[in-house]
Amino acid sequence: MTRWIALSVFATAAALSVGCDIVTADMRAEQSTQWHKSYSLDRNGHFELHNVNGKIVVEPSTGNTVDVDATRKARGASDEAAKAALDRVSIVEDVADGRIRIDTKIAKTEGLSFLSGSVTVEYHVKVPAGADVKFATVNGGVEITGLDGTVVAETTNGGVTAHGIGGRLEANTTNGGLDIDLARVPAGGVKLGCVNGGIDVRLPRDAKATISARITNGGINTEGLNVDAGGENTRRRFEGTLNGGGPRLEIEGVNGGITLVGR
Repeated sequence: MTRWIALSVFATAAALSVGCDIVTADMRAEQSTQWHKSYSLDRNGHFELHNVNGKIVVEPSTGNTVDVDATRKARGASDEAAKAALDRVSIVEDVADGRIRIDTKIAKTEGLSFLSGSVTVEYHVKVPAGADVKFATVNGGVEITGLDGTVVAETTNGGVTAHGIGGRLEANTTNGGLDIDLARVPAGGVKLGCVNGGIDVRLPRDAKATISARITNGGINTEGLNVDAGGENTRRRFEGTLNGGGPRLEIEGVNGGITLVGR
């Protein structure tokens, strides 16, 4: 649980670090800008996106193209304050052979005051279905659909939703749930972790997997799955195989339940 304690501390620190970005009733003025970039990604390339305040939505593209659309929004007590807040946001690109990384930067202001405004950046990304990718944000969710490559998704305050995932998956959240739909259990396995929130996993009934699931506060439920429990399992711990065993499906949570559902 040491890792989860560290994540919880990070979540608290992250929330404090962006405390000046909390929207209040006095922030009536709004400013926004659009940002768009397209890249070519090699077949074995890697794409990575890090956000701060705002969600990330991902879906497959065609060919080897990566398309990134970002909406930067800022609120303030006046148009000038909103514009000043918007100017604090920058999107930094790091592009090299076979690797693309995008980072969202929000500059801090002197004297943390609500008058300085609040800022968010929302991303809509299209990547090749088989790409090796990583998506991370602090305050916001991550939604991923239809990818077959290696996927890493991380968020601190928000959930991770993944639909039709066919490649190796690693998803973690501190405050939020995991809603995971697997097209198959990939050879590289699946690793899921959540501190505060439920973990729901849907997978084909005929999939083969070796399951290791643990929850500190909550229960574990396997619905409609042909599982063979092994060892000394309890309400909060399950070790076993699905349809005779296969790639590893590792799930660990602290506060919330774990549900595995066959379809």
